[in-house]
Amino acid sequence: MAAPNKKNIQGDIWPRLPKKHEVFVFFRITDPILFKTHLAKLVPLLTTARDAERTRADIYKKKAADTLQGLIELSAINVAFSAKGLAKLGAETFKDDIFNNGMWEDMTYPLPGDDKTKHNGLDDQHDWYHQFTPRNGYIDGVFIITGDSEKTLTVTHEMVKNTFGINIQGADKPSMQEIFQQQGHVLHDDREHFGWVDGISQPIVIGLDTDEQIEKAKKGLKPIHPGTILVGGENDQSNHPAWAKEGSFMVFRTYEQRTPEFVRWCAGNIKKMKTLGMKGPVPDELRKFSSRVVGRWPNGGPLELHPTKDPTPFFVPDPMLNKDAMIKDWKDKGEDVKANLAELEAINHSDAFTYDPEDQTKCPYAAHIRKCGPRDDFPGYEKHLMMRRGIPYGPQTEQNEKAGFVSQHDRGLLFVSYQSSIENGFRFVQKVWANEEDKPVDFTDKLGNVGPQGIDAIIGQKPPDWRHEEDVTKYEDPAPVANFPDIEKPVPKPNKHFIPIERWVIPRGGEYFFTPSISGLKDTLCK
Repeated sequence: MAAPNKKNIQGDIWPRLPKKHEVFVFFRITDPILFKTHLAKLVPLLTTARDAERTRADIYKKKAADTLQGLIELSAINVAFSAKGLAKLGAETFKDDIFNNGMWEDMTYPLPGDDKTKHNGLDDQHDWYHQFTPRNGYIDGVFIITGDSEKTLTVTHEMVKNTFGINIQGADKPSMQEIFQQQGHVLHDDREHFGWVDGISQPIVIGLDTDEQIEKAKKGLKPIHPGTILVGGENDQSNHPAWAKEGSFMVFRTYEQRTPEFVRWCAGNIKKMKTLGMKGPVPDELRKFSSRVVGRWPNGGPLELHPTKDPTPFFVPDPMLNKDAMIKDWKDKGEDVKANLAELEAINHSDAFTYDPEDQTKCPYAAHIRKCGPRDDFPGYEKHLMMRRGIPYGPQTEQNEKAGFVSQHDRGLLFVSYQSSIENGFRFVQKVWANEEDKPVDFTDKLGNVGPQGIDAIIGQKPPDWRHEEDVTKYEDPAPVANFPDIEKPVPKPNKHFIPIERWVIPRGGEYFFTPSISGLKDTLCK
């Protein structure tokens, strides 16, 4: 089968849109015929995979040559449609009830009196932003706009609105209505709000990534065929309409993150904290415990390769202050800072590992990255891989807010993933691997037959009636438990240490979209 056409694929699917800032503009089509005309004007402005690849290559080249002076001014645009939006445009429908019925039906939990067949998930309906709920009307599509600054986003957004007849006096009437928007920005060192470097271990795609990347990937996360991500690509077993070829299903989901409360829970599992506070071995134990929950050290080093010691030198708990202290230490020793940073990044971002299903003495079975990316724990796992393209929103958590253990600001992750099948990708990872205590594989027999490893402590879900009535971050007693080793002892085999978990990631709603190819847009959706 021929390799995917990079000029035909929207760039956020692969290799991802370059960005420091990003806005998702959700819209409703008000005049389908006129919308098609306006959409045809936008298509030449969309950023393709080839465009994004060249831009990213230019940035990396300048970084390598140390000629990158500040941020490069850039912007990019992609567009995706919900099933409702595609229907308005008269596209041949997908034979996919999960996509056609939308995220509200697939991911929310029924209230008393609701038709249970219309609510098939564990999200509390009360937690969803009202803009995502059917009561507010349906979302037809979303524009994905990225840029180097908020100013660039604003300028590009205005251009998109003008293209669709908004804010142009005496010209065409608008063909769509903007419903709302959500905006994110890249945090320092590409971290998410809990403090971990995000976006590591993205799948390598045969036919899109280089041969060198594909060979390197065989040592860790297996390279995937294009059909795992692109409709109609090699190994895609679906029976979707021909116009959808080289498009991808986009999952958008807002996750609020309660960072101070996560810190409070981690600190509560460090016994010495009660007597020593943040003195002596406590900071190191806190770092080790929280890293076991995630499965990586904060800078990305996988526990499977570095089970006992963070490869990043540790001076102070705050990651940015720690980086400053580390660089100062190198300078004081007369070492090459740039070379040391590059070497450390290569170590931390290494993907050359897999898991031994017989062993969790390095990375716990219940760790987030092992629950949601089990590798050789789960034969055929690569079928469920997806491209993750999320971006944080809200302010970074300062130390005084963390120390207070109560969130003072709304912050979290605007989660985006691309896959050729929502059922095999996002839905399977969330509903099966993350939400079920004995998945991806039941390791009860490896845990002394006390019980399975537990739900994912980061994104795993229980039904809303498990929640504490007064504190949204806690569960009613008894809370669900997960298997993590006692931080003060060597990891035993089997480990029978289970601890109650809390609820620091709260789904605030989202939708399922389809990101068409350029030809799909031109030949079908614009006609």
